[in-house]
Amino acid sequence: MDFWRDLYKRIGLVLTALCVCLTVYVLFFWPEDITAEQNEDRHVFGATYMTMNNPYYSMLDSRLRAVIEEHGDVLLTRDAAMNQDRQNQEVKDLIDAGAEVIFITPVEWDTVDEALQTAARANVPVIVVDAPVKDDRLVTCTVVSDNYQAGVLCAQHLLKHRTSASVILLEHTSARSGTQRIQGFVETLAGHEGFELVAIGESDGQIENAMPVMVRLLDDHPEADTVMALNDPSAFGALAAIEGSGRMESFQVYSVDGSPEAKGLIHDGLMTATCAQFPYEAVQRAAEIAYRVLAGEQVEKEVIVPVKLITAENVSEFDLTGWQ
Repeated sequence: MDFWRDLYKRIGLVLTALCVCLTVYVLFFWPEDITAEQNEDRHVFGATYMTMNNPYYSMLDSRLRAVIEEHGDVLLTRDAAMNQDRQNQEVKDLIDAGAEVIFITPVEWDTVDEALQTAARANVPVIVVDAPVKDDRLVTCTVVSDNYQAGVLCAQHLLKHRTSASVILLEHTSARSGTQRIQGFVETLAGHEGFELVAIGESDGQIENAMPVMVRLLDDHPEADTVMALNDPSAFGALAAIEGSGRMESFQVYSVDGSPEAKGLIHDGLMTATCAQFPYEAVQRAAEIAYRVLAGEQVEKEVIVPVKLITAENVSEFDLTGWQ
C-alpha cells in the first residue's frame, strides 16, 4: 500500500514540474509572442449611435457586442448624443482606433454624409443600422425595419376600430426612419372621411421633448383624441401629457418600437398599439454582413426587417420583459 501511495505521489510531483516548466517556456522562451498573435487575429469594429439616451440603442449595442465578442473580436462604441458634428468626429476617431467596419445610426440622415465620406476615403466599410442615410452610395449596406409599413399598420388599426379621429403627430424630421413611419400612417389615413390631422409636433424621438410639445398641442387642440408617435419614447412623453390633462380614457396612442415598457402599457390598457421592430434579427443580419465584407464577399445593398403590430389582442404572445 505504501509503495503505491509513494509511486502516485512521485508521479504527481513529476507532472507538476513538467507543467511548470512548460508554462515558463511558453511565457518566456517561446519564439513567437502568442498574445500579440492573438491580438493581430482580432477584428476591430466601430459603432456610433444617434443617442444612447434611448434604451433601444443601448439594447442594439449590447446585442451587437455580444455577437462580435462571440467571434473573439472587439467593438468600440460611441454615443453621438443627438449631435451630428460629434458623430462625424466619432467616425474619424473610430477609424484612427483601427475600426475595420463601422456600424452607424445617423443623427441626421443628410448631413451624416461628411462622416460617410471620411470612411470612404479611408476604405472603411459602413453598415447603417435602424435609420437610413440620404446617399446610400456611401455605405456598404443598410439594415432597417420596414418603417413605412409600421405607420401603415398603426393607421389600419385606427381605421378598423374608430369611425373618426382627430390626430396629433409627433415627428423626428431629421431621422428618415421617423419620417417614413409618419408618412405611412398619414398616407394610409388619407381620403378616409372623419379622420383629420389636427397638429404636428417635433419630438426628436425623446421623451423629455415629447411631453412639453404634447402639453402645448393638447391645449391648442382640445378636440384631439389620437396621437401617432414615431417611437415609444415619444409616445411615453405624450402619455404623460395626456394623463396630466385628464384625458386618458378618450385617447388612442400609437407608436413604433415594441419596447418592453410599451408592451406593458398595452397589457395594462394604457396604450393602444406599438408596431414592433425586431432588433435582435436586425443586429444578427448586420453582424453577418460585416463579417462577409471582411471576407471579401459581395453583400446585399439593403436588408429590410419586417414589423408586427402589437395590440391588446396579441400582446400576450410577446415577452413583456424584453425585446423581440
